[in-house]
Amino acid sequence: MLLTDIAVEHTLVSKKDGVRQTFLLHPFTDTQRDSLGKFEIVRDIQEPGHKDVKRSTFVTFQQLAELYANGVLEEFGFSVRMCPGQGTYPSKLPAKKILPSNIKPGSPFDLAVQQVDVSKSATRELRTALLRTSVKL
Repeated sequence: MLLTDIAVEHTLVSKKDGVRQTFLLHPFTDTQRDSLGKFEIVRDIQEPGHKDVKRSTFVTFQQLAELYANGVLEEFGFSVRMCPGQGTYPSKLPAKKILPSNIKPGSPFDLAVQQVDVSKSATRELRTALLRTSVKL
């Protein structure tokens, strides 16, 4: 599933010939077994004495809305794995930081974000997923 309620423009410059291609990217759900139907979120982690590493985890549509409603993605520097709505992307699919302004106002995802009760704590499933990225809620 492609989440077209969120759109980010991305320009890719070819290393070979310098040709610029602009893509309109959207979050998409994974097609693998354990992460089937979930969105991948990615975070850079700095561990003392080690190289910086990227950690990712998969979240459902509702969990992604909850993360936006609580500002978790911005606070902890998460990016969301994206793919183009039209055509194919020539290299590994990028992860982009998505600001709330990139969410289409009045869209089903925007409404899901607005309906989240931010006074409640995160669900056990969401807290467990975020532990993979060294985030504790």
